[in-house]
Amino acid sequence: MSRTTPTPPKPARVIARRRNGAPRRVEISAQEVEEAFRLLQHVPNPEARQLRDTFEALLRPVCFWASSRTGRHSNYPAWGPCGVFVSVPNQHCVEHQWPLPDGAPDPFPNRCTATLDEELEDSRWVEYSGGLRCPIKRRAGSERCAHHDPRDGELCGHPVGDGATCTTAEGVFACDTHRWVRLADLKSELEQLPLTVECRYCDAASGESCTNKNGQMVAFHKKRVNALQGSPEHQELIDEIQWLRL
Repeated sequence: MSRTTPTPPKPARVIARRRNGAPRRVEISAQEVEEAFRLLQHVPNPEARQLRDTFEALLRPVCFWASSRTGRHSNYPAWGPCGVFVSVPNQHCVEHQWPLPDGAPDPFPNRCTATLDEELEDSRWVEYSGGLRCPIKRRAGSERCAHHDPRDGELCGHPVGDGATCTTAEGVFACDTHRWVRLADLKSELEQLPLTVECRYCDAASGESCTNKNGQMVAFHKKRVNALQGSPEHQELIDEIQWLRL
């Protein structure tokens, strides 16, 4: 059986110098740092102990999990590497041990069991995700969250042509493709909401614009706008706008 020959470390080299010609930064291989760390363990003085602790932190391994997909227009992984500190090399962090081996206890029993993949193209999922496994709480009676186990009425539903509608689940986040169109529509609806009530300042009836003393149309009077503050219709629009902005 042939043995793999270990790659020899690259020689250390100066990569930056001070103005007086002395080295400022040096590039050194991890193998040489490991050897220095081993030798420093036999030196008892405090200075050596401090340097040893510095080297130990540098040599600490990390979870190097990365998505099997590549990013758009790139050969690099679409997500990762993880970079969370682990105990030994080739070990995955808790987030990236999913799916769990048979018989292993679930460290997050209340979290959705779905594996994130294309969702990570959306910055909102990247922000809320701790890694490969979905971070959202399971819905009642299911092992998955509202996004990965949607019910009736939890799909986008925006028309996409030929009578079809968008089927993107919206149990957690709004559809990233159509949320901006809906956001613009809701903002317009919110701006026109004062038309649904009468104005107590200029006596404009519901459906009529506000007017000044000369009978010219003006922006909605503050009294008319304030009359809607806290109403169910106003709060519903505000809540949906804030959700679309997540």
